[in-house]
Amino acid sequence: MFFGPVPAVAQSDWTQFFDYQGTTFYYAPSTVAHNGSMAMTKWHDSNHPEIVFLVQIDCSARTIQSMSVDKYDPQSGSFLETIDLSGQSTPQAIGPDYTMAAHLAQAAC
Repeated sequence: MFFGPVPAVAQSDWTQFFDYQGTTFYYAPSTVAHNGSMAMTKWHDSNHPEIVFLVQIDCSARTIQSMSVDKYDPQSGSFLETIDLSGQSTPQAIGPDYTMAAHLAQAAC
């Protein structure tokens, strides 16, 4: 399993924002970008640090949508590919305050 830094974002930039049943979730503050009520950021979890999601959060409507996923080699950390998810997903409600999405929205918005 890959435990080193994800090359696209320095390891020191990953900030813990949520824990759930033994899984820790991280986002990269340096990737947060705002455009009006919209926020974009990257996140990953401790079970699959080689998979990094880019999400779009509508801070006003309280929805979240996966835009893309970056995949890295689990052994070397080398970048493999980016998969565009924007046409395959729709905005989903963020949900209650105790969910991962709610904590990510709080950090990004």
